[in-house]
Amino acid sequence: MDINANTTTSSGMSPKMETILNRYALELNKDERRYTKFGVQVNIPPGKTKTIAFDKLSPLPKAVAPLTEGVTPDGHQVTITRIKGEPDQFGRYVSYTDQLDFFGDKASPDVLNYTELLTQNQIETFNRLDSKELASGLNVFYAGTATSRGELADVLTVKDIRRAVTSLKRNKVQPVDGKDYICFIHPDVVYNIWDDPEWRDAQTYNATTELYTGELGKLFGVRFIEDPDAYVFYGSVLPDSLANELTVVKVSGNKVYVAETLDSTTAGDIATEGKVYINGKTYTVSGATAGSNGSAYLTITGASDEFIEPDMKIYDGEGYSSVSEEAADGQRIYSTVILGKNAFGTSGDKTVQFINKDLGSAGTADPLNQRGTFGWKGYHFFKILEHSKMCRIESLSSVN
Repeated sequence: MDINANTTTSSGMSPKMETILNRYALELNKDERRYTKFGVQVNIPPGKTKTIAFDKLSPLPKAVAPLTEGVTPDGHQVTITRIKGEPDQFGRYVSYTDQLDFFGDKASPDVLNYTELLTQNQIETFNRLDSKELASGLNVFYAGTATSRGELADVLTVKDIRRAVTSLKRNKVQPVDGKDYICFIHPDVVYNIWDDPEWRDAQTYNATTELYTGELGKLFGVRFIEDPDAYVFYGSVLPDSLANELTVVKVSGNKVYVAETLDSTTAGDIATEGKVYINGKTYTVSGATAGSNGSAYLTITGASDEFIEPDMKIYDGEGYSSVSEEAADGQRIYSTVILGKNAFGTSGDKTVQFINKDLGSAGTADPLNQRGTFGWKGYHFFKILEHSKMCRIESLSSVN
């Protein structure tokens, strides 16, 4: 097991701080978990079955036949549909050494910095899982005149939104809060829709309306929330185990080092693919070297002359493709999701906890008290309950 002990940042947190920091993480989850507040939430009870179930009563047929005087009509059976699933557990930790704890500048190893770093990692992880599930919905529209993903050639317009919302209303899907539907839209798609005259001329909010974080405006009974985590189909060369993305650690000449661990298979696939997408631009990859996080790197033509910095994301640069459908080379496909009431079920935000292991807490596995760790773990469940109560519009973007 390689615990990848940190050697440049100090650490340490008294166990008595765990309760405070767990509460801090919970509060951040309430604010920054974008999707959970708009679904059906259920807590995961300890000591019970692992299975989570959501039950739905099917609507009764309309009673359009008049009653006969003095005659009791037949009763009607109720149909219950049960959707089940099991939560998965996720987590990540960082480690530190006794020497860094001893010699490190005490102004740098702020406990709260670790908390913010790991809490943000947890939130981004769960947001990613949530958006991916929503992008698997079966009620799909395509921008412009396309009838399939392979025909996509247009950016999103207000007309596309109007068509999707009409379908929800036709299916009698109730708004999330009794008034409005909720739409999650990627910034690259916002870039295009701002050019639409219907969007610019739309009536937006008055000063007394409470806005959600990232909310842009309201149109056709839909509240639009700008969401950098809205799902994008970049391509398939980067596997799900890497969240289909890499993170830049540093750039040295044409070598771009990444935070993820790359095995030889993934590195070979990236080198074979030949293209990556960074900061709005497609680059040619001439090689990829496997290694653990921070030591693996891509050799990118012209990287030394470009604006590539730490923390930037790397995606597949060939455009989305699948066995049956393929967009034009280099095109990314954006998911704009519109939600109605009870479209999905989720386990909510109360399963996350922070765990601190002090130096020497491993007992005989750390006989000289040389290593400590700090991390998070949590259960996650997020599942579409009724595909008809949400819709997804797939489109291109001209932002790059």
